[in-house]
Amino acid sequence: MRKLLALGAFCAISASGQSLFSIGVIGGAPFTDVVTATNQNNPAFVSKSTNFTVGPSFQVNLPLSFRIEVDALYRPYGFTASASNPAAITTYNVNGNEWSFPVLAQYRFKTHVVKPFMEVGVSFDHLSNLSTAANDITSGPGTLIHQTNAGVVLGGGVDVKIPFIRLSGELRYTHQGSAYFEGISNLNQAEVLVGVHF
Repeated sequence: MRKLLALGAFCAISASGQSLFSIGVIGGAPFTDVVTATNQNNPAFVSKSTNFTVGPSFQVNLPLSFRIEVDALYRPYGFTASASNPAAITTYNVNGNEWSFPVLAQYRFKTHVVKPFMEVGVSFDHLSNLSTAANDITSGPGTLIHQTNAGVVLGGGVDVKIPFIRLSGELRYTHQGSAYFEGISNLNQAEVLVGVHF
């Protein structure tokens, strides 16, 4: 029975004129920084991340205009914390790599050439290669709480099919379930992404 259902789904996708799988790359620019620039009555926190994200993308086309997308997105992560006292100013430079792995269910509207789509899903995020300064703040705002968390993703965009490739553009919003660093992490991330799939 399972084999019959799988065969039926494959035939439905083949009949619609689209391949079952597609791979590609997506990249873009976040609208928000990784931390909220703030002065917590000493120290003061300022984001110094480069606002870009990029990575590979894998899609599985399903019947009834549905699609599953899984991405692996890289984003530089960093901020400075400056604490002052009567004798000196101490600066902590925290750097790392943020990896996001969104798993998305997408619905594509049946239109010609330009196909709008909506998406919803979850994202599993992880900070890697953190500098030693991430552990130098041991209490209060800026303290490292988690290196891994999960969040909810919502978005929408359009696909444009041209010979040999498919271009996409989208707006994506992610709400992280927990903060990486106490009191300063920006839990709401919005970004514009452009993709190329084969």
